[in-house]
Amino acid sequence: MFTYISDNQSIAVEGLGQVMNGFHVSVRLDSHAVEKLSYKTFLTTEDTGKLGPYTDHTCFYGNEDDTINVRLVFRCQENSVLVYVHGEIRNPSDFGSQKSFAPSGGILVSMDSLEDVQSLLANYQHKDWWTRPHFDPDLTRLPERTQSLLWKTSHTYCHLLPVCGPVFRTDLGGTEEGLSIRVSSHQGGLVRTDAFAFILGTGRNPYQLIQDQVHRALKELDYSTLPRTDKTYPEILDYLGWCSWDAFYQQVNEEGLLAKAAELKEKELPVRWFMIDDGWSKTTDNKLAAFEAELAKFPKGLANAVRELKENYGVNWVGVWHTIMGYWGGIHPDSPLAREYADYLWTTSKGHRIPFPDAGRGFGFWNAWHNFLRLQGIDFVKVDSQSAVGNYLKYYHSAGRGAAAAHQALEASVALHFNKTVINCMGMSAENIWHRPQSAVSRSSDDFVPREAEGFQEHALQNGYNSYFHGPFYWGDWDMFWTINHDDVQNAVLRAVSGGPVYFSDAVGRTDPAKVWPLIYKNGRIIRCEETPNPTEDCLTLDPARTAVPLKLWNTCQGAGVVAAFHVLLSEGAVTGTIGGKDIPHLAERECLVYEHFSGSTFLLQPGESREITLEKGQCALYLLLPLTGPVTPIGLTEKYVSIDAVREVRTGDRSTFVFLKEAGPFTFQAESKPQEVLVFGTPVEIQEKGDGLYTVHTGAWEGEVAVEIIHS
Repeated sequence: MFTYISDNQSIAVEGLGQVMNGFHVSVRLDSHAVEKLSYKTFLTTEDTGKLGPYTDHTCFYGNEDDTINVRLVFRCQENSVLVYVHGEIRNPSDFGSQKSFAPSGGILVSMDSLEDVQSLLANYQHKDWWTRPHFDPDLTRLPERTQSLLWKTSHTYCHLLPVCGPVFRTDLGGTEEGLSIRVSSHQGGLVRTDAFAFILGTGRNPYQLIQDQVHRALKELDYSTLPRTDKTYPEILDYLGWCSWDAFYQQVNEEGLLAKAAELKEKELPVRWFMIDDGWSKTTDNKLAAFEAELAKFPKGLANAVRELKENYGVNWVGVWHTIMGYWGGIHPDSPLAREYADYLWTTSKGHRIPFPDAGRGFGFWNAWHNFLRLQGIDFVKVDSQSAVGNYLKYYHSAGRGAAAAHQALEASVALHFNKTVINCMGMSAENIWHRPQSAVSRSSDDFVPREAEGFQEHALQNGYNSYFHGPFYWGDWDMFWTINHDDVQNAVLRAVSGGPVYFSDAVGRTDPAKVWPLIYKNGRIIRCEETPNPTEDCLTLDPARTAVPLKLWNTCQGAGVVAAFHVLLSEGAVTGTIGGKDIPHLAERECLVYEHFSGSTFLLQPGESREITLEKGQCALYLLLPLTGPVTPIGLTEKYVSIDAVREVRTGDRSTFVFLKEAGPFTFQAESKPQEVLVFGTPVEIQEKGDGLYTVHTGAWEGEVAVEIIHS
């Protein structure tokens, strides 16, 4: 149980002691002046709310003349503390010069210390669009715009999750004194602040901790925003895709799209969706000029290109790209588009025309465009530049309200026309993450840059560690990759554990199908893990870019654990770590068979055991951890990265084990002793003995599911 200790203004946990110490409050005014407030008194009350019974400890702060007051409310519950900030500025008159809270950091709450910080993981907004991890336990160095802070103590984990509510956004950052919590409206002239600022939780399982934090915060906010576990993953994105961006950049056109589709058809690679990225739209001066495609690039119109792709090249779905403002610079003010849809557009003081920051009026624009696109045969959209909402609306609308309106308008139209299928992109700012109502997929890193020599390390680092706090909200889109590239295999393995979409962007003539087949089935369905991945606990609060340990990302599939290990050390030399059941929370106390994909090697681990692994620069490894449940342990179709996914069902009897596979292929299993016989649909097949109790059989060229019977010795 959390409690508040008034003597030294600290938060403590029963049995663990103090967690946070020494709260101080300042306000920043719109004049840029900063006033430190004095602690006055506190009040304790008890009640029951949406999250159950709680004790409120309200601390009062104010200035000397009592014209500025702030209340901090620490709502202590069994497993969390919800912290609210209420501020008020009283001006002597309504007609004189007015003091108001600064749009950025209007209220500053600082802490002297966090207790017993052994190591930490922070996720901070290093660009307007993206976040990345930070590991330095010195809180004075915590980056500004930190959106998640996990720290490990001697006995447990603590997590502080800043909240972006209906109006106010909270960020963390380091100062010379320690940790600072900034509450911002991004809107001028406000004299009142009422914010659910952050939630603090503790637990021994860091992965369950962040899930609980997000669920509690969203429930307390009473938002329409759903946690990921209550969302539906889009069917389209369960299949292999191709994107035009790195193939054509802004020079995409119908001729190039059809040439790429012809190549993929010739190579018999079942790409089921195409994304027509930036460059297809009709624009003027970097602003959207029409709903139609650029005529010079699509001389017969967008609909013709879509029809050709679907009718002649086996593409089931086609998506198009646009930004949340229509185009990078909004809608061109002198275009027929701006005149026809003027009621649904808003003009900034700089003259930019953007979809109206009101859910109803903004919907009018999106409904018109998406209806047009649907009539062209478009099935889904990728919506870019989403964190520009905060830049376009800053000072006009609050952080929460502006983003909520933009996303509600957009998602209502996407639901109506595209069955909620949207890839959110360039939108890792807090106001975007917290205010998308129901969309399920969002990019979780900066762009894949194919020609960057060391690009993979940062790309893997961002996606892997961002997934810790982003995963409870969304399935991550880990971006496109190239199948012919210096990092092609590593990038493919990274997508294999991502739990999200798989798509590539090689130019015409450059696709290597061999790099794709381990990720998909014959019908183009991707082999997708069940959850969003996380760094394993031994590297969760450790920087593998600067420490000689592998970056290990874990996920689950069919009851098995999946661990991908990567060398992301920025300096030369090998990295060394371990693999074991403890890497997968539900397998920590289980006996496991471990199978490594690239070497084909296996070994048994008892509960609590682990084995050392070493990776050289540019090397990766992929492990399946399979709990032993009987005389036969299926490993699956070992031509696939996550081979166990191919096992649809296992039935074990006294004399045999039946394994039902999703499709045919080389099927590998481990057995206590060599099987007497293996039958595929009742026909005996050759058993290849691999050593260490490992056996492979080839199940033939059957279409559809395959039934395998393994006769015990």
